[in-house]
Amino acid sequence: MKKGVFVLAMGLFSAVGFAQGTKTTTDPNLNVFKQAINTGDLSTGITALNYYVNGQGANTVYEDTLAMLYLQQNSFIQCFYWADKRLKVKPDDLILMEMKGICLDKLNQPKEAIAIYEKLYAKTKSPFHAYSLMDLQYSIKRLAECMATAASAEKLQYKPEFTVSYSVGEQMGRTLLQAGIYNITGLALYDLDKKAESKAYFERALALDSNFVLARQNLEAIKSIESGVNKANGGANNNPASPANKND
Repeated sequence: MKKGVFVLAMGLFSAVGFAQGTKTTTDPNLNVFKQAINTGDLSTGITALNYYVNGQGANTVYEDTLAMLYLQQNSFIQCFYWADKRLKVKPDDLILMEMKGICLDKLNQPKEAIAIYEKLYAKTKSPFHAYSLMDLQYSIKRLAECMATAASAEKLQYKPEFTVSYSVGEQMGRTLLQAGIYNITGLALYDLDKKAESKAYFERALALDSNFVLARQNLEAIKSIESGVNKANGGANNNPASPANKND
């Protein structure tokens, strides 16, 4: 399932990135940057801003903007470079921390990403950060930690506009953030051999969003397992698969 984690970073993109770009300046690189951003040409904007930053020296606030632009382009190595560099100057900056966490996740470094999201969630108590942390914890089977995060997430406030996207094969869907959290909780409970509780959480996810395909598939898988066990008890040889709808 796609994480709803771009909210914090992209919310600041216009508030900081564009605000910086609109300052009166005679620097040709900043002028090119402004023009490129205004026309949606991120690649040219990135090039112009790199020239500007190189001329200004270290620790310019435009380095934050570069990180955001690279994230917009899904250039995760480059985004990580600038976010990590700026965190050495501003270690408690939530936007930079989130961008670094996103990049570590996308670069298949879940343990390092978990460390970032643990710090983020401790500071923000954001449902989106809880979801991202749970997803990462489940991905490397830190099930006890995942369940601890789930217990904390149960106490948070959710709004109807809090949603996340997910994929089923090549199809994309969207569901409520809380339903997504329930789905991960159900998967973790299943792996902990708590099938009744797991089933209940998939049902809770569907109670929030009856069109949530992943939760429905997981619930059907559990029902299939239960049916298979019943048939096996009756002499049949049936071994249905476990729920496999991990968030991608």
